[in-house]
Amino acid sequence: MKYCIRIAEDRDHEVLLSIMKEHALYEEHELEYTSCHQQLKQMNTLPITIFVVDSSGELLGYMSVIKQFSSWDMDWYLYLDCLYLNKVARGQGIGQALMEALKQYAQENQLKQIQWQTPIDNLAAIGFYQSLNAKNKQKQRFCWAV
Repeated sequence: MKYCIRIAEDRDHEVLLSIMKEHALYEEHELEYTSCHQQLKQMNTLPITIFVVDSSGELLGYMSVIKQFSSWDMDWYLYLDCLYLNKVARGQGIGQALMEALKQYAQENQLKQIQWQTPIDNLAAIGFYQSLNAKNKQKQRFCWAV
């Protein structure tokens, strides 16, 4: 399968919304659009960077990343917010290519570490991340609606 990994562009916003909704359903979550989803129409205004997997104009997946500062480590790191590939793209080595692109992006931005989370029941993702020799930190994530 031929594909390229590139930074998302404004023209990708509608397809990205569809893929993000698919991702939410995959993790048994209902994605609710708010007025903020319109911000995807102007990618360069977002505080995140979104990479897409483009196969002849068809988007097969995405990953979104955010540069953050850790008061625990007293350094900047890259936070991988989401990584999702549709069924067609899974098992093709594209996840590995995305992670390599992420590693290169972090190095280009002088970031020494990448952090992320995955649901504890997503065994396929956990196995994949372990194959990268990524280290697991045992923590619970909380969300507090205010």
